[in-house]
Amino acid sequence: MIEHGDGGVLPEKTPDGFQQHPDRVILNNEVHSRPFVAINSPARCTNIAMLHGSETAAEEWGHIERLCDHFGVPIPSPVANHLIIDFGTFQLKWERHTEFSSYTFIREGAGKAPFRETALTVIPEKWLATLPGQMLVGVHLLVTKCSWENGYNPDEIRDIFGTHAIVGAWVSSNGATAWTDFRLHGDGFSRILVNNVSLKERQTGRLLQRLWEIETYRMMSLLSMSLTRRVGDKTRTIELELAENVSKMANVRDAEQEQILLEILTRLAAQVEQLSAETSFRFNASKAYYALVLERVENIKENSIEGIQRISSFIDRRLGPAMRTVKSMDDRIAILSQRVNRASNLLQTRINTTLQAQNKELLKSMDRRARLQLRLQQTVEGLSVVAISYYALGIINIVAKAGAKLWPVFEPILITAAGVPVVIGVVYLGVHRMRKVIMRSGK
Repeated sequence: MIEHGDGGVLPEKTPDGFQQHPDRVILNNEVHSRPFVAINSPARCTNIAMLHGSETAAEEWGHIERLCDHFGVPIPSPVANHLIIDFGTFQLKWERHTEFSSYTFIREGAGKAPFRETALTVIPEKWLATLPGQMLVGVHLLVTKCSWENGYNPDEIRDIFGTHAIVGAWVSSNGATAWTDFRLHGDGFSRILVNNVSLKERQTGRLLQRLWEIETYRMMSLLSMSLTRRVGDKTRTIELELAENVSKMANVRDAEQEQILLEILTRLAAQVEQLSAETSFRFNASKAYYALVLERVENIKENSIEGIQRISSFIDRRLGPAMRTVKSMDDRIAILSQRVNRASNLLQTRINTTLQAQNKELLKSMDRRARLQLRLQQTVEGLSVVAISYYALGIINIVAKAGAKLWPVFEPILITAAGVPVVIGVVYLGVHRMRKVIMRSGK
């Protein structure tokens, strides 16, 4: 059986007998995950993004169960990464992403002081204080029903944002206006105001989610900025040390100094690879989050309000340079890695060339010694023939002298002299054959 998205199960085969892929239901339901919430105007919304630490989905789910138990709301079945619960006085939307989880609280009505009596006012403080993870994003969003021709009330904007420079635009094809200052206010939350002119409930829900996603992904993309500053000094130190040692390579003539340089370059290569390992995930994640920011900005379909900077312009002018800095640092580490590898390869080539020259001289020396040994061997071989022949002839002479006493027909000296060529020839052939046998056994 295959588990269904709503908790049921599907048979492993279709009624027609087709074998179903085990992930078919999950893949089919992916397009329905994280749905938009239909939101009436006016409403107060608060979106909180908590970075994952050692917290698991089970811990977050247990925290949500405690909130349900506090309000006496039936606890839904555990789900993979998202849910929407209606508590009566407010709604909670929870989403778990790769690096963070978002908690969105939606409360109908604007109230008398919407940014003091926020959607969090009805949530137990102890429960909020023990949310798993670290808070990175906190946004209070107010959506009002707009009755003004120009789509906004300057006095209302001034009351909400004070004297801060604000950005705003017509959004959703002129169905609403959206305003923010991208600042943290005294309560630790940023603020967004949406004046709904003609949007339906689901359109409003889609717009609000895109707005707080812009804020969430903007902050997530900026996580790499502190990392960029930290690795910048390390990268500069490695660059200077690399340049210093590369300049020494042209003047090094000693093999020992070459080995010292190679050890230094190997150490620098290890440091660069460590930097790359420490930064690659964060830098790539920042690029991905930045792409999501640009996508969400495009999705809100902005049109300019005269005299007001648009959200897209603010993102391009303020977030764009930060992301280019991240990309520049990522490229800088990659280029540094290539430079270290090139320097190492160049030095290694130089060392190999030196070793080859040394090996060539060694082979020449060995060849000279081999030839000398051959000559010595030939000399020794000749001397051996003479010595053996001398002793052999001595023995023949003794035998001849003894034989002359028994049979005095031949003179011993004549017999010895006649045996000289025979003995020398036999000894030479014997020694020569023995040398061949020894060489053959050596091979």
